[in-house]
Amino acid sequence: MITGKHYLFITMDKTIPRNAATVAVTRDGPSGLETLLLQRADRGDHNSGAWVFPGGLVDAADADVPVSGLSDEQANATLAVEQGGLAFYVAAIRECLEEAGLLFATDGIGQGVHLRSDAGARLLDLRPALQSGTASMAEACRELQLRLAADQLFYVAHWLTPVGRTKRFDTRFFVAIVPQGQESAHDQVETLDHIWIRPSAALAPENTRRLMTPTRAVLELLTRFADTAALVEWGGSSREVMRVLPRLATGESGQRPVLPHEAPWEEIGLIDPEGKGTAWCEPRANVPVRLSSTLWRVMATNGANTYIVGTEECVVVAPASAARAHLDAVIAALAGRLTTVICDDEDQIAAAEQLQRLTGAALVIAPRRGFLRLLTASSPGNKP
Repeated sequence: MITGKHYLFITMDKTIPRNAATVAVTRDGPSGLETLLLQRADRGDHNSGAWVFPGGLVDAADADVPVSGLSDEQANATLAVEQGGLAFYVAAIRECLEEAGLLFATDGIGQGVHLRSDAGARLLDLRPALQSGTASMAEACRELQLRLAADQLFYVAHWLTPVGRTKRFDTRFFVAIVPQGQESAHDQVETLDHIWIRPSAALAPENTRRLMTPTRAVLELLTRFADTAALVEWGGSSREVMRVLPRLATGESGQRPVLPHEAPWEEIGLIDPEGKGTAWCEPRANVPVRLSSTLWRVMATNGANTYIVGTEECVVVAPASAARAHLDAVIAALAGRLTTVICDDEDQIAAAEQLQRLTGAALVIAPRRGFLRLLTASSPGNKP
């Protein structure tokens, strides 16, 4: 008898990242490689209505599910974790069955399981019970003498939900080839629709389906492969997977995640460590930005930055523009009396002299770029 799970309900802080796993299932279509996308049901969070790959949370019971082709030690090494790596593979396969009706599994003699077989059909019948938690994947596999085929999944990406989101996930992304002879079907509960689509078509501007940032990144990865054979060859190669932690920020179009390769990423982490999304991710001329309790940055229309150091007594470093609007913005951002203006470039002298006339501050022309070069080069959008 395949029995249900027993749950202990406790209060959980959902802002603490929870382990999750996702698998991009692919196949060879008439025009090349295609991937499966599912439309999420409305759950009242930022994922609602988005088109995603099958996936979900890693369950504590996933560690007890029998698997084939991969040991826990191998999974730990691949995912760079100390323990529990195999559970991510199991979660991805389980969620794929629950949400998309696809099963990566082998039978007692190591052959791929067809869903039309007795064991496959029985497990597919359990799909709603597995989703609701009234059936156990571990017990179902043992009773039906099945093992989940973890070796059919290839680890490709690691994403951490930005600080500040109501729900946060530490998600491992896998890719796989659809099991032979199986047809996908969304569950009509957690997923409302599904589509097989070429990655390039999913990313095309005319595709109006909403895609999350990690989904887009994996789709961009898949565009590199003409067919599943090329994907499998690459998937089996050795490589390092870096964790990606976006940061929430605000732009002209509203709040959005900023990726580590984008210029504002470092500064956003500095001025908004709690991830409230209040930091601006696009250049804004003559708007003071507080980098710390004693350091401000004011960008000029030419893209260069002026820096203000200090509180009661302030120093302006590398004035970027002599335009009156910029100088007014710098003066307005002063927390105290301006004592000194430091410049080390001929292009800065005119602005420095203007500030000297307006405030009475001392003017210092540095002989070398030294710390000024380091300071100005560290800021996004700046032209030192």
